[in-house]
Amino acid sequence: MNIKEKGLTRAQLKYLAITAMVVDHTAWGFVEFMSPLGQIMHLFGRLTLPIMCFFVAEGYRHTSNLKKYILRMAVFALITVIPFYLFFNEEYGYRQNIIFDLLLGLLAVTAMEQKKYPKAVRISIVALLFLISAVIGGWIIMPMIYILVFYYNKEFKNKAKWFCFFTVLLEIVLSALILLNRQFHFSHYDWTLSQWIYLYGFMLALIPLSFYNTKKGTTHTGKYFFYIFYPAHFVVLFLIKLLIQ
Repeated sequence: MNIKEKGLTRAQLKYLAITAMVVDHTAWGFVEFMSPLGQIMHLFGRLTLPIMCFFVAEGYRHTSNLKKYILRMAVFALITVIPFYLFFNEEYGYRQNIIFDLLLGLLAVTAMEQKKYPKAVRISIVALLFLISAVIGGWIIMPMIYILVFYYNKEFKNKAKWFCFFTVLLEIVLSALILLNRQFHFSHYDWTLSQWIYLYGFMLALIPLSFYNTKKGTTHTGKYFFYIFYPAHFVVLFLIKLLIQ
């Protein structure tokens, strides 16, 4: 049996995603961002978003009840609001958590697949979702793009190609905005170009995703574990911050 046939199950990839997420958020809370350790932790943490986006696209294809899937994601996006803000404090301002971002991507695919409505109507709905993401999304627009890329490209090579294209495009746009902000000061974020190099780490997620064997795998943790874990780990990290301050 070759490596691809053995592969990685959905459960294993999700455990990898939440491990990377905890490492990333631990770095945000306790490690100097530009230190070697901080950069390594954040690069590893970039595995999380693409894997989550990949499985939202997969989830749409395979869910037996789309309405319940959307409702579940909406409920946990709401539950996460307070833990998210407790941990990040003023870092994100009014912007929302990643489950909210993933929900927008799921709604975008749902809207595009409603073939009974005119194409112009479906595109308008998706455009509105992109606007919402731009205004209050945590990861602006990118989770929606990643989900659409993973959903509408059937072959993994095409998924990877377009994923890399949009990731590099993101870096180019961010670099341009950073340079413009230094001139016109339209954002309170005082970024530097070197601070955003770590986002290329998103493409590292393509390595474990390439070994996805389409099997569900065994979690031993229940249906809602991955949803519950997200707000719960913010609470734990927030309490640790209180204890060591």
